[in-house]
Amino acid sequence: MKTTNNLIYDINKICEFIFNNPDESANDVEITENYTFDNEKKEMVLNGKVIKEVKTNDYTVQTTMRYDLVKMFIEILNDIEDTKIMTLGQSITLNTMEAYELIKKVN
Repeated sequence: MKTTNNLIYDINKICEFIFNNPDESANDVEITENYTFDNEKKEMVLNGKVIKEVKTNDYTVQTTMRYDLVKMFIEILNDIEDTKIMTLGQSITLNTMEAYELIKKVN
C-alpha cells in the first residue's frame, strides 16, 4: 500500500494551479455613431464613428472553482484515518494530487 508519511502540500504548485490563467482576454467592443440631419437630402447622415475596444481579464469564476476543488481535495485527505484502508474517492484524490504535484514527498 501507499505510504503517506513525509508528504507535504506543494504550496507553490497549488497557488500556480489556482491562480494561473490563460493569456486570453475577453474583448468588449463599443461603437458610438454620431448622426446629423442633412437638410439637402432630408435624412440623417453619419457624421462620425468611434470604436472603443476594451480587453479584460476576469477569471474570478475559474479561480473560485479551482480553489474550491483544492479545498475539497484537502478535506478528503484530512478524513483519511488509515492509509491502508482508503475509499476509492480518497485513493483517487491522493493519486490526483500526487500526479499534478500538488503534494510531494520530502526526505
